[in-house]
Amino acid sequence: YKSDVLLNDDNRMLYIELFMHLADVSNPLKPFKICQAWAMLVLDEFFAQGDEEKQRGIPVGMLNDREKINRPNSQIGFIEFLVSPLMIATASLFPALQPLSQQLFSNAERWKLVWVEGAQPE
Repeated sequence: YKSDVLLNDDNRMLYIELFMHLADVSNPLKPFKICQAWAMLVLDEFFAQGDEEKQRGIPVGMLNDREKINRPNSQIGFIEFLVSPLMIATASLFPALQPLSQQLFSNAERWKLVWVEGAQPE
């Protein structure tokens, strides 16, 4: 069944769209040091937008409020609800991508540790 699906020319555009979307959300598939650095930059950008929204008196986007968002938890949610389902499905069709799934799960665990470490009172 898989070979019929994978070799079907009618699915070519679907694969292109799948890999474009996966590339768009691929940060958690990278080694943790890179993943963490980029996640912080993206969150800084979101928070700058939220600051601008507050200054203009318009509703602040859900992920843009630096006073309400827990950085590590935002990444755990991103992985669990968006990236993981997509990666699991993609790796089932393309088993060579399985190492990316392992990196994703490793990063989710690392984000949980960062969250716990940040929650420890001094």
